[in-house]
Amino acid sequence: MKIVVVGCGKVGRNLSSLLVSEGHDVTVIDQNSEALKKISESQDVMCVEGNGATTAVQLEAGVNKAEILVATTPNDETNMLCCLIAKKLGAKKTISRVRDPEYYGQIDLIREDLGLSMIINPERMAADEIFRVLVFSSASKVEVFAKGRLELVEYTVPENSQLCGLSLAQLYSKTKVQILVCAVQRGGETFIPTGTFELQAGDKVSIASTHKDLEKFFRVTGSLKDKIKTVMIVGGGRIAFYLAKQLTVLGMRVKIIDNNYERCTEFAETLDKVTIIHGDGTDQDLLVEEGLGDADSFIALTGIDEVNIIMALYAKKNSDAKVVAKINRESYVDLTSQLGLDSVISPKYVTTNNIISYVRSLNNDASGIEALYHLVGDTVEAIEFKVKEEIDDLVGVPLKDLSLKKDILICAIIRKRNVIIPGGNDCIEEGDSVVVVTKDYHFSDIKDILA
Repeated sequence: MKIVVVGCGKVGRNLSSLLVSEGHDVTVIDQNSEALKKISESQDVMCVEGNGATTAVQLEAGVNKAEILVATTPNDETNMLCCLIAKKLGAKKTISRVRDPEYYGQIDLIREDLGLSMIINPERMAADEIFRVLVFSSASKVEVFAKGRLELVEYTVPENSQLCGLSLAQLYSKTKVQILVCAVQRGGETFIPTGTFELQAGDKVSIASTHKDLEKFFRVTGSLKDKIKTVMIVGGGRIAFYLAKQLTVLGMRVKIIDNNYERCTEFAETLDKVTIIHGDGTDQDLLVEEGLGDADSFIALTGIDEVNIIMALYAKKNSDAKVVAKINRESYVDLTSQLGLDSVISPKYVTTNNIISYVRSLNNDASGIEALYHLVGDTVEAIEFKVKEEIDDLVGVPLKDLSLKKDILICAIIRKRNVIIPGGNDCIEEGDSVVVVTKDYHFSDIKDILA
């Protein structure tokens, strides 16, 4: 597909890189010549220098022949104008980045009036991801499928856990809970495990089931942690705003520390159930004074990766809090897993996963992609497909008789409102949603899983 990306920032660069890797013809528009030079040297993209919100620049980039235009500039209004012009010029689909909380209450109206195919809000998506790991405190990451009916949680097996040494078959028999271990990362290697696979301390595992059964599984295995009641957040950006809104609805006590007085004043006016502290979140004495030792969770959300890592490590060492850090640089994400941080969130990756899911869904009619996530260190994809029609050699065939490619696992079937953790005798039916875990990164159709 021909895809035009407006904006060469973190999200734009990461998105264009992924789109190129999936074989798309990508053109990037930006007013910064240095940014374009850098991206042209590292990626196989066409570059157009200029204002992406003008007709002339969009025509130069070939928007009139594009399947998709994605506007990712830092300015919401510019992004919406880019999409409006692109739609008028003939772009089939438009995706706009809209981040300002003031627009949040009228997102549906904006989408409808501007004819947008999709609106992305990296900060809101990041807040949602943090919210899920705070609600399910035993997990380091939680992804949701089938409109929340199925959850896929990431969990690291601790030392001396009763899970150590158990094969998956023994684990399922012992716990008697409907769960499925879909992927395991051990050292630098990732496995799509079978029933004979034995768990070890330090394994990072992805487990699929309903929220209720996952809680039951963690309770039975002695891994269920207490619910989080108090949260300390350092950094008062948009992620903190969206997250605090969600946490207070559940009755959690939230404290935000930020060194920007104007932002603190704004938050104090708009977040009436949140304690706002104007101060330096890197000041260890301030953190202790404000109750770090009693916090159930500590979240580092400043705009500087290094600061977030240092604060998270300090909180990990000096409290029992569940620690979450916002990290954008890919090399740091790999490092933090070695440092033992509970959870790491990267807004740009959350955003690009959603866009890639949408782009792939346009490639076929028989089975659209409903959701796509990367698991266990981005080494595995979990994809939710909607089976829209009868598919030979797939629909109505018992799973044990399917001829599947290597390293593929069908981990759940959602039929109407019911979640099925399938066995070998279960079949996929037309109308089902099917969640597939694979080490292959280019599936756009459920038929791709067949050998």
